[in-house]
Amino acid sequence: MALNETQESFGFSVDTHLFRELGELLVGRDSTALIELVKNAYDADATVVTVRGEDLRGPNGRILVSDNGVGMAPDVFRGAFLRIAGRYKEKGSKQSPVYGRHYTGAKGVGRLSAHKLARKLVVNSVPQNLAGNDLRGVQATIDWQKLEEEYETFDDARQGLDVRTFPVTPQHSHGTRLQLERLRRRWTGAALSNFVSQISSCTPPIELAQGPPPNLFSSSDLFDDFVVSSRKPEDPGFRIKFEGDLNAGEDLWPQLLEQTDWLVEIRAKPDGVEFNIQPSMGQISSKHGGSDYQLRRDHPDPHVGPFFSARIYARVGQVRGIGARTSSLRKFARTSRGVRVYVEGFRVLPYGDQGDDWLNLDRDYARREREFSIELDDASSRLLMPVEKEAYFNQGNDQYVGAVFMTAAGASPLRPVVNREGFVQDAAFEVLRELVRNGVDLLTRVRASHARTEQTARLNTMRRELSPPQTPSAAPSPGHQIQSSSSSAIAESAESSSDETSDGLSLPISITRREIRTLKVELGANSDVAPRLALIEKAIDYIEEAQRGDEVRATLQILAGVGLQLAAFVHDINGILGLAQAIRTIALATASENDQRRRDELLTDLEKATDELVQSLSRQSSYLVEVVGPDARRRRRRIPYSAAIEPSLRLLSTTLIERRIEVVQEVDQSARTPPVFPAEITIILTNVLTNAVKAAGEKGRILISATQGADSGLVLRVENTGVQVDLHQSERWFRPFESTTTEVDTVLGQGMGMGLPIVRRLVAEYNGSARFVAPTSEYKTAIEVRIPGRRTGQ
Repeated sequence: MALNETQESFGFSVDTHLFRELGELLVGRDSTALIELVKNAYDADATVVTVRGEDLRGPNGRILVSDNGVGMAPDVFRGAFLRIAGRYKEKGSKQSPVYGRHYTGAKGVGRLSAHKLARKLVVNSVPQNLAGNDLRGVQATIDWQKLEEEYETFDDARQGLDVRTFPVTPQHSHGTRLQLERLRRRWTGAALSNFVSQISSCTPPIELAQGPPPNLFSSSDLFDDFVVSSRKPEDPGFRIKFEGDLNAGEDLWPQLLEQTDWLVEIRAKPDGVEFNIQPSMGQISSKHGGSDYQLRRDHPDPHVGPFFSARIYARVGQVRGIGARTSSLRKFARTSRGVRVYVEGFRVLPYGDQGDDWLNLDRDYARREREFSIELDDASSRLLMPVEKEAYFNQGNDQYVGAVFMTAAGASPLRPVVNREGFVQDAAFEVLRELVRNGVDLLTRVRASHARTEQTARLNTMRRELSPPQTPSAAPSPGHQIQSSSSSAIAESAESSSDETSDGLSLPISITRREIRTLKVELGANSDVAPRLALIEKAIDYIEEAQRGDEVRATLQILAGVGLQLAAFVHDINGILGLAQAIRTIALATASENDQRRRDELLTDLEKATDELVQSLSRQSSYLVEVVGPDARRRRRRIPYSAAIEPSLRLLSTTLIERRIEVVQEVDQSARTPPVFPAEITIILTNVLTNAVKAAGEKGRILISATQGADSGLVLRVENTGVQVDLHQSERWFRPFESTTTEVDTVLGQGMGMGLPIVRRLVAEYNGSARFVAPTSEYKTAIEVRIPGRRTGQ
């Protein structure tokens, strides 16, 4: 030892701040934290865990998690629960003591999830007497906030724990009860709904885990060795009961799956990846039926994995039905959409969440790629050939529900990210994504093939109708037969061009033109048929030319509607400039303020001003995008009533809130508009609603009712309290520059007298009508817009 050197004792110490780092900051979201506590109950061999929320929207909220697992004796509580990053679950066989479950957590920090949710944790645990010894239970109170504020290191924090033990008697039921108090947040209604949705989906619904009933899909063709977890046969299972504020309500999975049209199953094993694709019983009984396919490809990494099973359902079109029940089902479909991932029977967030596009389905639906690249084996490639423009049949996440199931062994190459949400996007994850997406793309190819089969059947029908009769004396004259078939062909073509097919694609007239040219080649030698085919082609030319003229006129009307909104936007500019200047002033004041309390107040003001600026810009931009975006005038579509109304309400939302106007909607959720251009229906509704908002005044009420007419057309009524319109004088308001109000509004603008004339002109393009009508008893004014449906009986 050198001169003047002394040896002193040093050691590591851990600051109590680590509680916050490992608990509140390590876990990504509240739902993930609560699911970690549920997993602890599973690891403790519980068969039932009850999760209850009380007063979660109020100041005295608490969450209780109770299970009937093996519980904790004092030595287990000391060595496992209180030891951060302990190795308790790594000892022995790494399986639970009673049912041999594979531990879902082994890092020793899961119980710190309670720190993220609450400032105080009360633990009551009664151990199960597996060895017949005298046992003692544990009752403990952990005040996280007190530990961090009053104690500096973990060694000091021992004094801040209140732990007591008690003898276990036969009257005690084994298990653990966690009571989370002084919650760190109050949930709003929307946030609580999202929270409940995420935690209630932490285990898969039985309909995804065990497969559909045979009345939906042929059970004889389903994979029989579908592995969800590595649970042993003697394990009675694990059930979660959500109560109080965490009760998710009615389970609508059976009703949702009844509306699905296709099923794809995937089984990825070292010896290969198998795909089973089949149509629903309803598809099989349809006009041209459907075919099921068993396909195969090699596993990209057969030695490493991952290995899994997956079951994915596809729905084509919207949820069908009418009434309140269908409305609930549509809401359930939105919260249950997407393909979710489960490991050992527990969901891995965020896959399948709204906004999560881990399979790139929404992205590719928007891009409209033309074809897929799928590496099938030779036999499968011959069985299901690529289809021209098959990717045009792509669908977004909203049309799929499904699950990917992995055991811990099968998921071993996948590395969870540190906040327990998802996997690291490395090579193993890309293999998982590729194989699941292969299944979806193969299903899309089958649907494309099915649609092409229907098209071919239609073409063959036209061939038979246009073919010359074999026995002229016994058949109608060729001229009469050609005239009949050509009329039906044009009618079918017009119907296809103005409506959507079941796959959400429009079939333009050019498809029928191509079919006619094919027939001209086949039947060109027949002098009676060829001239009539040429006449059909000429008729299509006239139709397309007329459509182009209509598009020019309608585009001018669209621009007129945009011009009105731009005028309103100009009125909004002063407010936007004022907000921008306020943000600049507050930012400068915040930078120079030394008082922390005043600084916090300024930051709050800055946040509010920024939010107002964003909302003002988003209102205007969302409307303008709605009416001039790439899909606004691309083709007519049948739009769900609720989706047709939503853009206009979004534009007017701030004004409705500021004026405290109540909007009541009585909308047939199952109905769709006749084929319309989205831009036009948005302009119609916005102009009508803007007038209603102005007339309703402060604390007024607006009623929007949308029903389906006898001809399947749209009947829209917008009624408002406030200003009354004299029905005898009402026609004047449909004349240009005759405004119902001269009010100047920074959002709605000053009445220019052009809104209602544009509404009537656009509605007239659909042979519809727009007029003032007598309102119901509670309202002063009502406007009724009618757009007829497709004519029948002609």
